[in-house]
Amino acid sequence: MANSFLNAKEYANVMLMLLKNQLVMGRLVDGKFRNQVTDENGLQIYVKRPPRFIAGDGAPLDAQPVVTGSTSLSVNRYRNVHISIGDLEAVQSWNALMKSETMKSAASTLAHDVDLYLHQQLLKFPSHVGTVGQTVKTPAQFNKVHTRLMDQSVPNMDLSAVVTFEDGELIRGSLLAGYIDGINRNALQKVKIPVLSEIDLYATQHVRNLTPGTRVAAATTLVDGATQISDYVDVKDADYSILHVDTATEGHTYKAGEIFTIADVYAVNPRSNDTLPYLRQFVIMEDAVALAGGDVDLKIFPHIIVGGTGGAEADTNTAFATCSVTPADDAIVTFAQAASTADLVRAAWHKQAIQLVSARLATPMSDTSSFATDPETGISIRYWRGSDISTGAHIHRWDMIYGAGCVDPMLGARFSGASA
Repeated sequence: MANSFLNAKEYANVMLMLLKNQLVMGRLVDGKFRNQVTDENGLQIYVKRPPRFIAGDGAPLDAQPVVTGSTSLSVNRYRNVHISIGDLEAVQSWNALMKSETMKSAASTLAHDVDLYLHQQLLKFPSHVGTVGQTVKTPAQFNKVHTRLMDQSVPNMDLSAVVTFEDGELIRGSLLAGYIDGINRNALQKVKIPVLSEIDLYATQHVRNLTPGTRVAAATTLVDGATQISDYVDVKDADYSILHVDTATEGHTYKAGEIFTIADVYAVNPRSNDTLPYLRQFVIMEDAVALAGGDVDLKIFPHIIVGGTGGAEADTNTAFATCSVTPADDAIVTFAQAASTADLVRAAWHKQAIQLVSARLATPMSDTSSFATDPETGISIRYWRGSDISTGAHIHRWDMIYGAGCVDPMLGARFSGASA
């Protein structure tokens, strides 16, 4: 059969449509296309963090500074799939291409790569509710994460969550066991999970495991010094603060994504600054190893900011407060997970917590190529085909470059179920 190709634009569009149809996480985050991201500017973009204020008291205007932070995001994840002519030579039309199992498989490869990469961003959420190690069995257990998001003043819209297929099975079974009618019953019968507590809930095979480091139990890791507090203006562009701890065991490890609390340091309501009835949770942002003598510098989030502190920065610190008090010297650090014991990372978040950014690759200087960009997810696909005169092979390839970052970890929370 003579080789017959559709035009390059059709190959680009079909791959983009098939890829998008198989995305889960890629649809649940803030997707953007940034054509200006190039190797000349280091494949970096900068995302602004919004300012906060406190309400003034009385008639006199107490002017407050507008303090905006920022975080950087790398667009450097280059992925591609390619197919030889033997797989596509029979394609004669757009519809045939859409139905091609080879094309679907190639699109699935790219879609799963995006989803898996985005799941890594969930490790940067510092909040966790539920009992570590437990599956989520009922809507009541799931709804606790909605309460936590509301405690963090997360907007009650554009909320999504991911659970395992086992969790999804148990939640659907719990709902079907009760009286439920209308659209939700229809969804359940189609093996879908209805919206719970304004959160769109998805079951996926991409829920990741987090295996903590070898650090030991509570009461052996202590805060080193009582001066570990920040002014927001000093950390507004930083993705982490340094927490000095000691009395650890030399060589023991701490892993990125581990959540812990500090004795007597409580969370605060970000609107009223009132103390909440649970300890502030922190997350380790990068792996660390205990040095000789047991000293460790942990890179943590959120920053330790106490309202009313900082002198001239008092109003700003109150607006951005995260903690009720500064940690005391020798305050006990307690981890959510047992050392070296893996657990699944389920999470719920607002769409703007995570940003997915895709860029347009360069136009090839030879052969045939085209581009397709999705306005919803921001994903850009380059299609490129050519032939190798030495082998006679005709190759189709699809390329994409993207990056992702958790630009506001306080817009999300991780969760587990509860023991029976």
